[in-house]
Parts: sequence; C-alpha cells; structure tokens
Amino acid sequence: MPIDLDRYYTPEDVAVSALERGVFPFVPKVCADSTCGSGRLLDAANTVFGSVESIGIDRDVEAISQLRLRRPDWHLSVGDLLHPSTSGTLHRRQSVDLLVLNPPFSHGHKKFVEIQFAGKEMRGSIAMAHLLRSFDLFQPSLGAIVIAPESLLYSETDQDARQALAEDYQLTKLADLQRCTFRGARVQASVVQILPGGHQQSHQEIRHYDGVIQARLVRGSLPVHLNVSDPSGVPFVHSTDLKNIVAAGKIEGLSKTGNVAKGRTKGWVILVPRVGLPDCQAVKAIKLEQTVQLSDCVIALEFSTKAAATKAEKRIHSRWLEFKGLYRGTGARYITMARLSLWLPVIAVSPNHLLNS
Repeated sequence: MPIDLDRYYTPEDVAVSALERGVFPFVPKVCADSTCGSGRLLDAANTVFGSVESIGIDRDVEAISQLRLRRPDWHLSVGDLLHPSTSGTLHRRQSVDLLVLNPPFSHGHKKFVEIQFAGKEMRGSIAMAHLLRSFDLFQPSLGAIVIAPESLLYSETDQDARQALAEDYQLTKLADLQRCTFRGARVQASVVQILPGGHQQSHQEIRHYDGVIQARLVRGSLPVHLNVSDPSGVPFVHSTDLKNIVAAGKIEGLSKTGNVAKGRTKGWVILVPRVGLPDCQAVKAIKLEQTVQLSDCVIALEFSTKAAATKAEKRIHSRWLEFKGLYRGTGARYITMARLSLWLPVIAVSPNHLLNS
C-alpha cells in the first residue's frame, strides 16, 4: 500500500510572513525542521534571520535528495520522528534555537496516536505528536513557530497534550491562514508561536456584569440519520431549524420523532449549533412550550426565567466575535461543550453541565 507522505508544502510567502510575526529575545542562529519537505520554512528562516545553520529531517527520500542538491550546506537526514526505528536513530541536537514546523495534518484511518512527552503518556493528533517529539528531540531554546491545523489549539483530542506543553511553554496564535493556502487541501490552519514560559494567562477582556446568571447546558444526541418520523412523537430540532424557530417564535411545523434519546429540553432556552458557524440572528432567547428532542448538532442553554435568558442573550451578542471565535476546526467549524463552558463565565454565566441528558 502506498504511503501518504502528506505533501502539502508551505508557500514561500506564507513561510516568510509566519516567521516575521514571531517575537524573540535574540535572533535565532540555528533552526530545525523535523518535517522539512521542500525546505521552504528553513529557506524562510534564512531570509528573515539572515544566514542560519539549518537542520532538516523528512521521511520523504525524494524530497531530502532534492534538498541536498539545492542546499548542500544544510544538515539533512531521512527520518520519521514518530517511527525512528524504521529510519535509523535520530540524535538530539543540543544547540537548536528555534523549531520551524509544518507538521503533517493527515490522520489516515486513525483518529489519534499515542504520545509520550515530558514523562507522560497521552493521546493526540498526528500534528501534535510531531510537535511534541520535535521538542523532545531538539529542546529549542526559543521554542517554535508552527503552521498547524487550527484544531491543534482547540480540539478535545489534543487537550491533554496542550496541558502538558503549557507547563513549560506558552502557545500564542499569531494568525489564521486562508483555507486555500495549501494547494490540493482545504484546511483551516493557524500560525502559532510556542515560547518558553508556561502557564499563560488568558488575554480575554474581563468585564463586570450585574449578577451571575445560572444556566444548564444540554447537548443533543440524536443523529438525523437515526431519526424515526412519528406524528405522535416530540418535535425534533436540527441546526437547520434554528433560524426558523427564532423567526416564528414557536416550534410548529417541525418534524416529530419517535426516538427516545438524551438531549431533550423545554422552557426558556438559547439554542446554538454545535457544528457550523452560528447566525447572530438565530442565537436568541425563546420559550419552548413543550419538550423537544435536540439533534446531535444542537446545544441548548437552559434558563429558569425569561429575564435570565434575555440577559444572557444580550451578553453573548455584546461579545459576538469572541463567541463566534469559539467555533474552531481544521475542516468544518464546531464548538465543544468544554470550550463553551470555559467561555460562559467570562460573561458571568455559570454553566451547570448536563452533557447528555
């Protein structure tokens, strides 16, 4: 079976711009790229920082061969950090200042891989595994500039790895890249700087609000393809229904389901899509006069009174860009219960989790 070498190389202008955005206490003199491919990030390092000692590793024999012809003064080797036994031993370089990385994004058939970092075992994405292995191997004094899938910063898959990395480093997003940046792939990617330091503080603006609002978070659980239509059942709410529900102020006209599943709600709520970007006009306080079944693409914020629901609505809208920014993902944008519950206290809404009930 042919190996997917994940040949989505960084465009030259993007590589230069990424490194120019970084802030460093001194100019890097030694740079390394553990998945160097065509060498564009190391080329950019030489452009931005002046002549630097360049160390490159890649599992693509052809790419390394071509790079050796073009850059005979670089220290280049064939290898795969995630499978060093198949490529010979990779010796750690003690004098690396800065990592410049565009790790592989592709998962293939795997949703995660096993990672060992800082004496801990965890699971994470392919990109995160390459990133942590690179830090283990090179121990860069200035950290790294990384072009990574946006999910590396926000996904639940990489949450444990981010926490382990944050003990000694700070992760700062410098820029978002357009989905068409990499030829042949449409992914949401970001430029991230990782600096020594650890335990970074949130830069979210903290405002004072008149009282804390209590809310209960309910995540829907019924997939559309498992919905069984039943005229005598309960109304079924999918993310595509949210705009019409708010506009009409009622749930008449919704299809009904005979399935009994977790994720039902009633009363004063704010319904938000779990997948896809939210519509500001559809994120409104509404009263559901009867119980509804939420699809697995909908999250409900339940409130005890109309006053609490409308106040929460105003607070969300007052920080709409922040709320919209909670929707992340390399492919389709999505929000997680964890991200939502971590953000709600910023607007003085206290979430009481009810994940699947």
